[in-house]
Amino acid sequence: MDVNSTTRKMSPISRFVSATALLITVTAMQGCAAVEDRKLKQVATDTEIRLDINKRFFDGKNHDLFFDLRTNVYEGRVMLTGAVKSDFNRRRISTLAKGIPGVRTIYNNVQVTDAGGFKNTANDTWIKTKITSQLLTEKGINSANYQTRVVNAEVYLIGRALTHNELGKVLQIAKRTKHVTNVVHYIEVRPLAK
Repeated sequence: MDVNSTTRKMSPISRFVSATALLITVTAMQGCAAVEDRKLKQVATDTEIRLDINKRFFDGKNHDLFFDLRTNVYEGRVMLTGAVKSDFNRRRISTLAKGIPGVRTIYNNVQVTDAGGFKNTANDTWIKTKITSQLLTEKGINSANYQTRVVNAEVYLIGRALTHNELGKVLQIAKRTKHVTNVVHYIEVRPLAK
């Protein structure tokens, strides 16, 4: 059986999931591992956890939540963000993310709200871009160690700072960014092991 006949037999959803998994894995292994303080094995584990969570949400009976959810994983710590219209769906998200090998803890920051729309999405994108660019250019911050999400002008950060001074700089950047209403972080302060 040749590769083309195998590809033709895959459903469009299967091809999308496979392509996404490959893209995420290649990006994580090439770009992030070179500059992050996480070891390559941890980057791979975190990528696998994220893919497992996304597969659960892409499942037929849960696909209604897939586009409402964003998942970040850093050293086995899972940060869930997004917006849903009911507390029932927020609890469903939490339940679906549990029980995946390698997950140390889950932070469910999914908002229950009717807020949203193009204006909020554009504002959130602007905020995230502004924070990301400032983290990239600020001395004393390894920006690759931080993952940022913005939902309805609330900033969520997960990652690792090497010092309390670095953590302070990261939080200051997020808090002083225009239009930010709140900053929630799951940044651990831990120097590199010698």
